[in-house]
Amino acid sequence: MRAVKIVVPGAVALTVLLAACGGSTDIAGGSNTPAAAPSTAAAAPATSGDSSTSASSGDATNSSAPASSAAGKYTKAAFTCPTDADTFTFASGGDVNIQDLWQKTLLPAWKTACPSVTINFTFDTHSANANLDVAKVGAALKAGKEPSVDLTDNFSQAAVQAGIAEPVTATDVPSLVNVSADQLAAQQNSAVPFRGSAVLLAYDSTKITAPPTTLDALVAWIKANPGKFTYNSPATGGSGSSFVQTVVAAGIPADALTKMQTSYDAALDANFAPGLAALKELTPSMYQQTYPQGNQAVLDLLGKGEIEMAPVWSDQFLSAQKGGTLGAQYKVVQISEPSFTGGSTFLTIIKGSKHKAAAAAFVNWLLQPEQQATIVTTIAGFPAIPIDALPSDAQGAFAGIDTQDLRPEFESKTNADLQKQWAATVSG
Repeated sequence: MRAVKIVVPGAVALTVLLAACGGSTDIAGGSNTPAAAPSTAAAAPATSGDSSTSASSGDATNSSAPASSAAGKYTKAAFTCPTDADTFTFASGGDVNIQDLWQKTLLPAWKTACPSVTINFTFDTHSANANLDVAKVGAALKAGKEPSVDLTDNFSQAAVQAGIAEPVTATDVPSLVNVSADQLAAQQNSAVPFRGSAVLLAYDSTKITAPPTTLDALVAWIKANPGKFTYNSPATGGSGSSFVQTVVAAGIPADALTKMQTSYDAALDANFAPGLAALKELTPSMYQQTYPQGNQAVLDLLGKGEIEMAPVWSDQFLSAQKGGTLGAQYKVVQISEPSFTGGSTFLTIIKGSKHKAAAAAFVNWLLQPEQQATIVTTIAGFPAIPIDALPSDAQGAFAGIDTQDLRPEFESKTNADLQKQWAATVSG
């Protein structure tokens, strides 16, 4: 996932995490390597562990989602292909793996499933024009003109913040019953999560038979096994950033933590102190007492056997196993109390679209188990619906992991402050 700041006309700036976008991207917030079918057996979490789930969560897209609960067990939701012919424009963005997902897999499948509805697909590489695009759509609506975009996953949350997103209900998209209600509410029911990813704890199962499943247990393991764990500096990759944020969040009262996840108040930065002290205390136990630069550097150390455990992005882990740089002995588990952070990517129908019904049908189709399984097996993304709905070969990739309960990061400016304080007090 890559963090992209989108400036919303007439509203606040926010950061959108682009799941699985940016193969070479290795910056705070996300995972991304072009992807690959997951090695299901290899990716299974520890059988002995609790593989337990996030303690709390929300829209992980670094956005302002509050704590989120999963939608629970899957409920079969109706899908009906529109009978009336229609055409709508779908604006997407990200890296080549996302473009391939749409153009080589999902859109051809849609054409077969619903030949009556044609999709004009546009793609914004690296979301470079997302700011401009949301401004153009906003200006068109303000002028009373028909928007040039009907559906987007490129500036969906920016559209919500700008007030140009169309609310959707279960009448429009019956499969909404299967996605996180909290994530929907955080987006004013105007953006629908359809895929995600999260940071997980990877470990060498030939050396560790009972991996930690809580943050306290992980910290204890690190201290008891000096030199066997590391994380990248938080400014150079989302996995290290997630570890730092998780340790720091554990020491912050719940009400203050919520504020720090949803808004910026520099005065609240004082809450960083206990967590930063805990991280400083861990420095002697880090591999070579240094911090790698980037998510990939940590994966490389893990793959070479230099370390035995590390926080990693879910999709990067599976892609590394598919590529052979991580052996089958490496497993992942999700810790709790609190969990590492994660995020979702959303779809938004633009307000005023004359093709809402067709666009909503497409969103509903994407939330069917077959398409959700494609997202898992093609880009190693988390499904937005309960994983028990997926075919067994797709379930194996994240078996035992709650793929819907994604704990949000700190608000972007708050996180930037944390990174500066970490550099000054932990690595300095």
